Amino acid sequence: MGASASIRGAADYAAAVAALDVEPAQRAALLGRDVGSLTRLLDGRPAMFCMILAPDEGKEDEAQEQADEQTDGDEDPGEKE
Repeated sequence: MGASASIRGAADYAAAVAALDVEPAQRAALLGRDVGSLTRLLDGRPAMFCMILAPDEGKEDEAQEQADEQTDGDEDPGEKE
């Protein structure tokens, strides 16, 4: 199924679903093309988001600034009094 070129119409789709080893409720959801029901039956997520947050080009990384501030006041770890 999926991207299979052998499924060309509704009859081919129904035959492919019939050949699957799935529960009757899952088969009915597939045949009805009911995404919501199939998602619930498979304990899937109703929605999924992919987000990428890119930092502003003009600003330094805040974590790097904090690290720089912490190392400015620290003495050399090799020195002991």
